[in-house]
Amino acid sequence: MAADGTCLRFRIRRPPRATAATIAVGMALALLAATFGPPVSSAEADAVTEVIPVGTNPSAIAVNAVTDKAYVATEDGISIISGVVGGGYLNTGDTPRDLAVNTMTNKIYVSEVRGKVKVVDAATNHITSVLVGPEPYRVKVNESSNKIYVSVLGGLTIIDGATNLTTNVPLEGEVQDIAVNTATNKAYVLSNGIIKVLGANNAVTETIALKSGGIQALAVNQVTNTIYATAVGGSGPSLLKIDGQNDSITGTFGSSRKLVLAAVNPATNRIYAATDGSMPGVVVFDGDAQTEMATITTASQVRQLVVNPANNKIYAASYDRGTTVIEGENNVRHTVFTGSLPVAAAVNTHSGKVYVVSYVRASVDVIDGSVGRSAKNDFNDDGFADVLARDQAGVLWLYPGNGAGGWRTRVQVGQGWNVMTALIAPGDFDGDGNADVLARDGAGLFWLYPGNGSSGWRPRVQVGSGWGGMTAIESIGDFDGDTFVDVVARTSAGVLWLYRGDGSGGWLTAVEIGTGWTPMSEITGLGDFNGDGTADLVARDPGGSLWIYPGNGTGGWLPRRQTGIDWNMLNSLAGPGDFDGDGNTDILARDGAGVLWLYAGTGGIPWPTASRVGIGWAGMTAIL
Repeated sequence: MAADGTCLRFRIRRPPRATAATIAVGMALALLAATFGPPVSSAEADAVTEVIPVGTNPSAIAVNAVTDKAYVATEDGISIISGVVGGGYLNTGDTPRDLAVNTMTNKIYVSEVRGKVKVVDAATNHITSVLVGPEPYRVKVNESSNKIYVSVLGGLTIIDGATNLTTNVPLEGEVQDIAVNTATNKAYVLSNGIIKVLGANNAVTETIALKSGGIQALAVNQVTNTIYATAVGGSGPSLLKIDGQNDSITGTFGSSRKLVLAAVNPATNRIYAATDGSMPGVVVFDGDAQTEMATITTASQVRQLVVNPANNKIYAASYDRGTTVIEGENNVRHTVFTGSLPVAAAVNTHSGKVYVVSYVRASVDVIDGSVGRSAKNDFNDDGFADVLARDQAGVLWLYPGNGAGGWRTRVQVGQGWNVMTALIAPGDFDGDGNADVLARDGAGLFWLYPGNGSSGWRPRVQVGSGWGGMTAIESIGDFDGDTFVDVVARTSAGVLWLYRGDGSGGWLTAVEIGTGWTPMSEITGLGDFNGDGTADLVARDPGGSLWIYPGNGTGGWLPRRQTGIDWNMLNSLAGPGDFDGDGNTDILARDGAGVLWLYAGTGGIPWPTASRVGIGWAGMTAIL
């Protein structure tokens, strides 16, 4: 069998050529470099590179970009992450609730349940206790003035970072949010739906309130000296624009959805507001034009929202499983698995890494902004999803995608592949950064064809035997949430097994993940079909109905949902990934006449109307 096949490599999609808009953003980033660090090269996708266990019941995270350390408040104390590695543990003597870091002084401020804030010198681990008042919770640092704002029962306590002396500011109601403008040294404190503005002397200088309704959340653009606030009033949901010079409302952006969280990119003056659970997503506003630009749908309600102005990316961590990464340039998005119930998130603008804290998994997922999630079937390393097809003579052909739902000229990449009874493209199975192919021969042996990263193969390696009894073998991506790609296989008895990849060309323990799969006439792994960051399967039943089996990210299933009917007319399904370049996973299907159809995914369950993308495919005995 010839070994001249091409490779399937996971790589960063190449950025587009610079335009006037991107040049303008680049100039803005240069001006912001002192604050946000050097710009990170922007890819059109990010990847989770590490999952770091932390203490039980994590509640908050703070990042020191200067020292490249992250600190996670847990029930057990402070878990320390050094870059992308668990770096130790710090016991402050009580249960932390929230924390913040002053990168200028390298001090950590930890609010604790017994009315104190612990001040930790991160260089020496020396701890100083400061009494702040009953039930301290939210902590916010102004690095410019070296003041620390702590919400307490009945108000706010301000700590002087140089002396640890405190000032109490009485407020009505619980503090909902604290936003600091380091350009003016003002603090905006939201409680009972009303904003209190604290000046440099710690006194309340202004009150900002609506005639009806209330304010929900705050975000500050320190470059333009503007404060944005989500609100619900008599005229419906809106985003308020507040002039930081005189602290008055100067604009109201109407919204099509109810808004809760807010974040702003100071480099582009775009505001990102998370919606409530009835219509989960993120609404994008243009702060200059004062208009709503777009709405990005998410699988569930966004609980954490952070912006990295250095690479113009937005990270929206949803309640259930996934963090949606939004490209600020074009609003293209994809979702990565980061565990359920994200209670905190933070970005290191110097390294481009984002830390998402999962309460359920008691872990921190590290999303690396410099490690892209390339097209699933990028065989020729151009950043676009391609298709491999084997003809009746055993010749393997590469059909390069053009990134927009079309093709470039096909290329022969192998011969003699008709001895293989199953072919799958799992992605990077051996952990070398290049995607691979797995194939079963007539004797039931399972072979790994490692991609060499330059349209060829390294010597094949046997990675299994006894696979002859499997009636279906499919790639499924990372099904168990450990960042390594996996394989599913169905036995003749209809039992579905998960063969968990170990990330280096071998296997972890196989796990049974289903029974009763015998009637399914087609099983296809798509990757993240429904846009929640987890790997999914689609399967066709004897009646021709197509079902999606959504993975839960930890090796199990969510309830299946029907997503199509009359699919018996289609005799082959393939999941190439994002074939049309819109950031959503797609499916390709061949009918009895040999026509190839693209069902362009939308990041949800339903498929839109199919479009024809090829003819003459009837003679292909495998499409992947």
